[in-house]
Amino acid sequence: MTASEAASSNREVLLVVSVDTEEDNWVPTRTAITLENIQELRRLASAFDRWGVRATYFTTYQVAVQPRAVAVLRDIAEGSAAEIGAHLHPWNTPPLGEALLPRNSMMKNLPRELQLAKLQRLTAALRDAFGAAPTAFRAGRFGLGSDAVSALLSCGYLVDSSVTPFVTWEAFDDGPSFVGAPLSAYRIGAGQDVTVPEPQGALVEIPVTCGYTRFSSLRWPIVHRVLRARAARAVRLPGLLARLGVVKRTILTPESESVRDLLALSQGALEGGVRHLHLFFHSVALRPGLGPWTSTAQSVERVYATIERYLEGLSRMVSVRFATVSEAASALGFGGAEPRRPTRQSDPVGLEGCSPDWGSSGRDRPGG
Repeated sequence: MTASEAASSNREVLLVVSVDTEEDNWVPTRTAITLENIQELRRLASAFDRWGVRATYFTTYQVAVQPRAVAVLRDIAEGSAAEIGAHLHPWNTPPLGEALLPRNSMMKNLPRELQLAKLQRLTAALRDAFGAAPTAFRAGRFGLGSDAVSALLSCGYLVDSSVTPFVTWEAFDDGPSFVGAPLSAYRIGAGQDVTVPEPQGALVEIPVTCGYTRFSSLRWPIVHRVLRARAARAVRLPGLLARLGVVKRTILTPESESVRDLLALSQGALEGGVRHLHLFFHSVALRPGLGPWTSTAQSVERVYATIERYLEGLSRMVSVRFATVSEAASALGFGGAEPRRPTRQSDPVGLEGCSPDWGSSGRDRPGG
């Protein structure tokens, strides 16, 4: 289906927008942590309200334990349809028993018992801050591995959004590879390869949209194999084709991609039958000088303009229905994934089962 055919048929597409809501410190650290970027979320939320976006804020431990930051997110969650999810930065989420080493910044590289312990502390902090335990999760630096699935399920999580299809983070501190993962939502089984759908799996995966700027997504696996072959990389073919505007691997993010490439990626995904699109970015991109993409106030304005122009362009292609990560899981046929809404009172429900259960079924660098 071409873009014009999709528009003429008034095809409805779910658009998920998520924000990695985190401390100012782009380089992993346990000291001198600041959270000034969180104040910028008020402006972002106002823009989202104008555009109709139902955002998901994947929130770190350091944000959840700082009252001033929590107040901002509480106001946003209570005044809109936003969802508060969990975002695990292993390097500064207690317990801090591991050495502060680059490899340990990837959740998948930690002992599974430590993964669970950190997830328990993060979940409890978010429950205490917002009155309800989160049910949606994203690993910091996309560092999800198979050991995390049982921990997530035992802590009450229903949905994950750590998978970036067609992208491998193996060269970055032994991160995961998500090459071969589906573009569409799917179920993950406990202890299973997180890129392989498990029809009976208890955890729903809502991947970030990643792929190529040309062809239907049905052809992207072939494109990927050709461009990532040793011979192609030896002559730097992927970079050459990207610079010439022929084809480029792209992640659906306004931080580093043009509106043209975002729309081309989206068109290819939709032509291949994908039923949701997932745009993501980091909260540090909203304040100059914190992340690698927005060094100036002008570059922050570029991010806002890119989001707005992308939404306008996508709306001309298809009928857009905004959804949080958990709402998307439900709308796509994975029942029971609706989030617990934040309340002013502490919610005692949600952590009793957050205990070990490992046998149950059930810029080009990864950011925070």
